[in-house]
Amino acid sequence: KSSSLLLMEHKVYQGTLVLVNREHPVRYQLPQKDLRPVFPQQPGILMEKESAGMLRKLLSHIQNGQEGIVGVSGYRTKAEQAGIFESSWKENGREFTEKYVAAPDCSEHQTGLAIDLAKNCPEIDFIRPAFPYHGVCQEFRELAAGFGFIERYAKEKQTVTGIGEEPWHFRYVGRPHAELMQREGLALEEYIGWLKQFDLERRPLVLQKPGLTYRIGYVRAQGKLTEWKMELPKSRIEISGNNVDGFIITLALKME
Repeated sequence: KSSSLLLMEHKVYQGTLVLVNREHPVRYQLPQKDLRPVFPQQPGILMEKESAGMLRKLLSHIQNGQEGIVGVSGYRTKAEQAGIFESSWKENGREFTEKYVAAPDCSEHQTGLAIDLAKNCPEIDFIRPAFPYHGVCQEFRELAAGFGFIERYAKEKQTVTGIGEEPWHFRYVGRPHAELMQREGLALEEYIGWLKQFDLERRPLVLQKPGLTYRIGYVRAQGKLTEWKMELPKSRIEISGNNVDGFIITLALKME
C-alpha cells in the first residue's frame, strides 16, 4: 500500500546525517535528555544517545578497548565551543586554530554525534590528542564503520572539509552510511552531494548485507511541509535531515 510521510522543514536540521561545517552551521539544539555518557570513568563526556550506545558496543568489541582508549571531548554547548576557539586563538594563533578548531556553531561537537578519542597515556593534548594508526587505536578505526562511525577529517580530504587531518575525531553517521562512505572513499560533504542522485522509488541506492537489504534515497525539502508518497515494504525506516536542503530516507528490509 502507498504510504504518505509528512516531513517538517525543521527536521532538515536534525538526524545522524547532518552536515556541519563553516557553510552549514548547527541549526538544532540537542536536548540534554538525549545525551548519554560513553565512558564509565568519564561521566562528563557525553554523546547523543544512539551514538553513545554504538560507541560503547564498538569499544567492547576491541581487546583492551575500554582501557586502551579514552574520551577527550564529546558533546559541547555553543558557549563551550566558543571558549575553546577563543583560548586556542590566544595560545596557538589564527592559522592553527582555523585548521583544528571549528568556530562556534560550525562544530560537529555541538550535535552530540562527534567525539575526540585518545590513546590512554599520562599526557593527552586536548586539541590534538594522539590516536595512532597502529595498536588498539587502529583496531578501533578498522571496526568503526561497522558500528556507524567514520574518521571525519582525513588528510586527503582537507580541501573538501576545510579542516586539517584529525585522526582522533570520529563522527557517528549510522549504518549503513559509514560503510558506504568508506566503500566510496567519500567525506561527509561529498557523500551528502552523492546521495542526491538516488530516489527511493525510481533509483534507490541499494546495499546488501547478510539477512538485510538497505535502500536509500534523497528527498528535497519543499518549504514548510514536504509530503513524500511511496509504496513502502515492511521495513525499518530512518529519516535524517542533511542540514542543507533535504532528507535522507533509509529503509532496512529483513530478508526472509
